[in-house]
This record gives sequence, C-alpha cells and structure tokens, in this order.
Amino acid sequence: MSTKAKLEEIYNLFQGLEMDSRDGQFDEPLLEHLISCITELEKSEDPILQKLSKYKTHLNPQMTLRHFSTIAVPFERYLKKTVQDDDFLVSSTDRDHLVTERVPLHFVVDNMRSAFNVGSIFRTADTLGAKKIWLTGYTPTPHQPQVEKSALGAAFIMDWQTTSFTQAIEELKAAGTYIIALETSAKALDIGYPYQENKPMAFVIGNERFGLDADQLALCDEIRRIPTFGIKNSLNAATAAAIAGYEWRKQWNESKIKV
Repeated sequence: MSTKAKLEEIYNLFQGLEMDSRDGQFDEPLLEHLISCITELEKSEDPILQKLSKYKTHLNPQMTLRHFSTIAVPFERYLKKTVQDDDFLVSSTDRDHLVTERVPLHFVVDNMRSAFNVGSIFRTADTLGAKKIWLTGYTPTPHQPQVEKSALGAAFIMDWQTTSFTQAIEELKAAGTYIIALETSAKALDIGYPYQENKPMAFVIGNERFGLDADQLALCDEIRRIPTFGIKNSLNAATAAAIAGYEWRKQWNESKIKV
C-alpha cells in the first residue's frame, strides 16, 4: 500500500471511530488497527510522518472522545482535509420543548447554487424559530443529500415549499408579510435600522455570485445591506441570512417585552 493510501486509511479510521464512538467507548479492534497503521509511518523517510507516528502512544481505549479528536487534527492537516459542521458529532439532545410557537419570519432563497448554504439557512431558520423557507428557481431542496446533511436535521423540522419567485412574494404579501431583500445596493438601508415593528417579515437571499435581479428587487418592500469593514464587500449568503435574521429576532423579542 502506498503512503498516500495508508494515510487515507488512517484518516477514514479516525472518522469512523469518532462517528461510531459512544461516550468514549471505542471499537477496540478498529482502534488497534488504527494504532498499527500509525505505527507503520515510522518507516517513512518523511520526517513529518515519522513525527506523526509517535501519536500511536497517545491512543488507548480509555481516552476521552475529545482527546481522540485532538489526535486526529494533525493527520487531517497533513492531508489538507477540510472538516465542516456536518462532519462533527452533534448532540442528539435537541430542545424540541423550547419551540412552542414559531415567529412570523420567512426566508426566500432564490437560485442558490450551494447545497451547503441552503442547509445552513435551514439550520439557522430553525434556531431562530422561523416559520417557513421558500425555495425558488434552481435552489436545491432537502431532497438532495448535501442539503439534508448540512442542515443537521433542521430540514425535517422546518416548513418549506418550492415555487416560483413571483408566486412566493405574492403569497407572502397577501398574508401581510413585509419583504426585505438582502443585497449590497447603493439604495440599501443598513441592517441595524429598526425593522417594521410587529410585522411578519421575509428576507430574500439571491444567488451567491449574482444576487437578485432588478425586477426581483422591485417586488420587495425594501433593500438592506450588512456593512463590511475589510477588503471584501460582501458576506457568504448563509452568513448574511443569519445576521439579518438574528437582528430581526432581537427586535421582535424587544417589541414583545414592551407590550
């Protein structure tokens, strides 16, 4: 087996053992195989791999999951592996009892290409207690595994619908919803300005590269932007949705306290 194949095997063993562990209880035969694979790195002429081989002494069945995950990091970095949220173990004790009533907050996601971004918006929308997500254009749906994976279960909880952009806006407006486009437009208001108090709200997020078209912006009640202070003038689409949503939720909560 080539060194690269051996390292990939080590990486996959780390991933498998982490996902299958239960309260630090590891599959001992697999753990022994992992230790054996790491030990073989001693034979490498690469000094970095020789150094990595020394981690074999830090692996044992009594270690904690945190300790195990820490040891995996230098191997991930050597292989230049990028780990995302959905690759981690996430607590299964979600707080279903806390969501007694969803707030009148909607997200309209139009022509978004990234399934990871869509899944992230689902996850954010659920944490906000939002009511619904509208998927328009070629935006991927939770039927695609990448969306379901990055949503971390939120796709099973959130109400969502696929429709045309115009139909989504018309239905929302008919229900008295105020529509805000998130866009870096010269006419846009800062995200920190007060929202329409006590009104149902929908945030519209467009394509990661091209944003929303002029005719789509014309259908919205207003445009908001999130100020940036570095070289880059825009944020990741899912990040922008989260910032806008949490600012709205903060103002919504404060208005309810005043009442």
